[in-house]
Amino acid sequence: MQIIHFPLLPFVGFIALHFLFVVLFFVVVQRPLFMAYNRRVNAEGMDSHDVLAIYRHGIRSDLKIASYATLVPVLLLWAYTYVPLFDVGLCIAVYDLVLGFVLVLLSVADAALYRSWQFKIESSVLHYLRSLKGAFASVSSTYLAVAVLVLVVVYVVFEMPLLALNRDACFTAPAGYSLPWWGHVVVVLVYLLIIALFFVLIRGLKRRPDTPVNSFYSRNQFFNHCAVNPVYNFIYSLSIKSNYGSQFQEFDPEWCAEKFAPLFPTSGTPQVQLLNTDRPNILIVIWESLCSRFIESLGGKPNVMPQFDRVAKEGVYFTNCHAASFRTDRGLVAILSGILGQPTTSVIRNTSKLPHLSALPRFLRDKVGYETMAVHGGNLNIFHKSDYYWASGHDTLVQQKDFPTDAPTISWGVHDDYVFKWLSDDIVNKADQGKRWFTTFQTLSSHEPFRVPYDRIKDNMVDNSFAYVDEAFGAFIDRLKQTPAWKDLLIVVTGDHGVNLEYIGDQTKNPHIPLLLLGGAVKQPMKIDTLINQTDIAATLLGQMGLPHDEFVFSRDVLADTYTYPFAFHTFNNGFVFRDATGMTYYDNTSQRALEGDDPQRIETAKVILQTLYSYLDKV
Repeated sequence: MQIIHFPLLPFVGFIALHFLFVVLFFVVVQRPLFMAYNRRVNAEGMDSHDVLAIYRHGIRSDLKIASYATLVPVLLLWAYTYVPLFDVGLCIAVYDLVLGFVLVLLSVADAALYRSWQFKIESSVLHYLRSLKGAFASVSSTYLAVAVLVLVVVYVVFEMPLLALNRDACFTAPAGYSLPWWGHVVVVLVYLLIIALFFVLIRGLKRRPDTPVNSFYSRNQFFNHCAVNPVYNFIYSLSIKSNYGSQFQEFDPEWCAEKFAPLFPTSGTPQVQLLNTDRPNILIVIWESLCSRFIESLGGKPNVMPQFDRVAKEGVYFTNCHAASFRTDRGLVAILSGILGQPTTSVIRNTSKLPHLSALPRFLRDKVGYETMAVHGGNLNIFHKSDYYWASGHDTLVQQKDFPTDAPTISWGVHDDYVFKWLSDDIVNKADQGKRWFTTFQTLSSHEPFRVPYDRIKDNMVDNSFAYVDEAFGAFIDRLKQTPAWKDLLIVVTGDHGVNLEYIGDQTKNPHIPLLLLGGAVKQPMKIDTLINQTDIAATLLGQMGLPHDEFVFSRDVLADTYTYPFAFHTFNNGFVFRDATGMTYYDNTSQRALEGDDPQRIETAKVILQTLYSYLDKV
């Protein structure tokens, strides 16, 4: 019998060690790094039983990524078995250098971003990379330096033993070797068996393939996120984000449409008139990260935003408004188009759909003849904002490049105090020319890294940044009051979302933001405590102007006789918060369960809304 001298067993041994080494990286390096760096996020604490549970539920996703990572060496070694004419050791070494960089980069980025994002790294990070300036604007140079240092250290820790493993493996075929006929059968069977084993680890044996939900086991989301492998979550997210029509389709379409119709009435008669004129000049101030935490009159910290509380007494103050979602890209669309936030994507990325969305500035421009403009001190190319502003009907965009080069700036762009002064001059000029106009102003100074030319609150830079914008806002209002432009002016002030930081506590479960109507166009001060949503701004304004709002499918006139079921709907990363008079439900779509407020009726209503929203976006 002819003997095989080819080193098949060493090859199989190398494959096993390569697979084991990748698993150990997640077990020994990635998961401890994530848990240690983000320990402050977890208010409940963690003991040894929790750690064991995290590892037990996370190992499945680790095995999947190790299987993916080892498939390439398997295929290279199999090819080398038959064609030993290339340096397979060098090929595997180069592959492992690239593999290590990808695994380490995603793991370190996941740990570093989680404090702000409060969810595992997924494909939305790719959209930030369209603008490197925007990607880095939220973080300090120290943060970046530490992140890069950690990246380098972890990469070296990962690569040194892996390359040593490659060096010690036997990758050289004996001179003049050949396989007998039965040797070919053995080689094929061995490699097919290895690939089959990896296939089972990747897909599982169930009818439906595994998803990240298999790592979810706790009502504590931090524990679930510790368990989920970041590389697996990232790969999985690439496959599900843009297909609206296949997501959240749980109910019969006709039944769902019947249930949805009374939730969002598209007509009605306002029961109270807030304005002196039905054609005011409108300024919408979309205040970066503004939420109730910083506003004393909404139960927040005292003396952070005294100017806002002062002028709130002079306007129509909606005290129970809730943000539609957790990021600016969702908030802009919620305010101007009345579109609810999407938990698995953001429609602003689908630029082909943007011209077909309802839009308040476009409606007022085309139907009433308003002159429209969007103003922002930063770069509007970040996250498709310029695409959306153009598509939603703004005829003029003013951004950082349009301001003088000596204007005071931070990483995001020109500070709000400067832009507020520019905006007041623009408003006065338009009044002098007798124009009818609509302007959207998106602020930026109260955004990470919260560095502003102001130091009233020295011990808290987050609070201080809001105090800075508050003072600029108060001065802006006081300037305009002294001008003729104030008479027909309606200023709508709201937040785009809350602050997404670990020390803000329950911001996800309580996305409470202000909504304030100010200006000479306001008939009289009033406080309205009705529960409303950020998406209701468009329909409510149109109702006050005597204009139809039937094209704003997800926006309600909260002052109309048809607003009989007050509720608020907020989405976060693949989850939602639904709130009505009966209570609050905090629901995770990945694990398909309520983390708080397990009420069947609220859950069903929210799922009806989600199905309708995604069906609408699929067709628009």
